[in-house]
Amino acid sequence: MAQMQLLVTVSAAAFRGRLESSDDALDLVDMPAFAVGELGVRGLSIPASLLAGRDSTALERIRDEADRARCPSLLLYEEAPFELGSTDPAIRAAASDRIGRLARAASMLGCANLGISCSGADKGDCFDLAAASLREIMQRIDRQDVNLLIQSQPGITEKPDRLTELIKKIGGFRIGSLPDFRVAHDSGDFAGNLRRLAPYAGTIIATVGGAKLGGKPATPSKDKSPYDLVEGLQAVLAVGYQHAISLDHAGGKHAAKAIIEARELLEKGLESHAEGE
Repeated sequence: MAQMQLLVTVSAAAFRGRLESSDDALDLVDMPAFAVGELGVRGLSIPASLLAGRDSTALERIRDEADRARCPSLLLYEEAPFELGSTDPAIRAAASDRIGRLARAASMLGCANLGISCSGADKGDCFDLAAASLREIMQRIDRQDVNLLIQSQPGITEKPDRLTELIKKIGGFRIGSLPDFRVAHDSGDFAGNLRRLAPYAGTIIATVGGAKLGGKPATPSKDKSPYDLVEGLQAVLAVGYQHAISLDHAGGKHAAKAIIEARELLEKGLESHAEGE
């Protein structure tokens, strides 16, 4: 079935408000069962900030619950960009150390992918420094069996061609891209951006809804995504993408409804694509 070729997953960040509220019983360890039972998806993406204060035992428990619910954690990602192109060796070393710790956490969670982004202007030696830093990081985290995925960020990786150039310069089969439908839309070339990055992607994020991440959740009447979700799906399927699309949302009490509606749109799009093959 088409759904088996491309997995629809959800980011726990969409439910940050509930997960961090003392008045709500939902905990991160409950997310796998919630994702399957309430949202109808089959995988999780987890922002690193939601793991703050959790030890290895807690991470293993999340993995066990994910196995039990048949809803694996597929992506751990860091929201804050790393200054890997900095000319200050101490800054690059601190970033490397942080990414190493994240890779270990991803491994304990059973995540195949770790997502990061690189900040810094695309000038001087920044690009080459970032590539060299990432090559060293790839060697450092090799034993964790985790793919490192790079998300577009203003500066070094803002343009899809520069991001793919960086990936090629780093080399290896565990380095790739982490596109986002919302970022692709904001670039001004929605389908083109996705088509260029999808061949390198291990996961694709689809941030749905009217508000940007970190912004105030929109009311239901204004919570429409600024892009066509099915158009984005068709763009990545056209270049053979068959991994996962992780749905994200700014959050709020209507997040579940928005995620379910987006999941249903993707499933219909997948069915139409399969019928047209």
